[in-house]
Amino acid sequence: MILNGSNIGISKIELDESDLRIIDKSGIYCFRVFIYYNWKEIDNIKTGEKVEINFNEYTLSENNESALIWPTNSYVKKVTNDFLGFYFHFENISETITYMNQRNAFDIVPSSLEVKVLLNHKDAKNGSIIYEI
Repeated sequence: MILNGSNIGISKIELDESDLRIIDKSGIYCFRVFIYYNWKEIDNIKTGEKVEINFNEYTLSENNESALIWPTNSYVKKVTNDFLGFYFHFENISETITYMNQRNAFDIVPSSLEVKVLLNHKDAKNGSIIYEI
């Protein structure tokens, strides 16, 4: 996970029927994508195919205080029958961010975010997958 051009790493990835959550190494930042309504699209991706999917909601949280953000570029790629690659890229976040906290701000001003993960998704619709890195 790269925030404002700095690699902040990934400590945990969670995927279940509703959400994809990615937590940075410090535990301060969490990127969340609401994927519930897009499983049919995801299931229809053919192996080797890369598809742009507009998910319902994207949030970035700092110390559990969330903000809505909108991607510049996002896609899902089916690498194998079991493995999906998710890619999200956000530019100029500060121009479109909608804070959902009382301070109406984060400690830093987010300007860009890039997130790439590869995971086995087969059990996520009936339970959850958790990767701790």
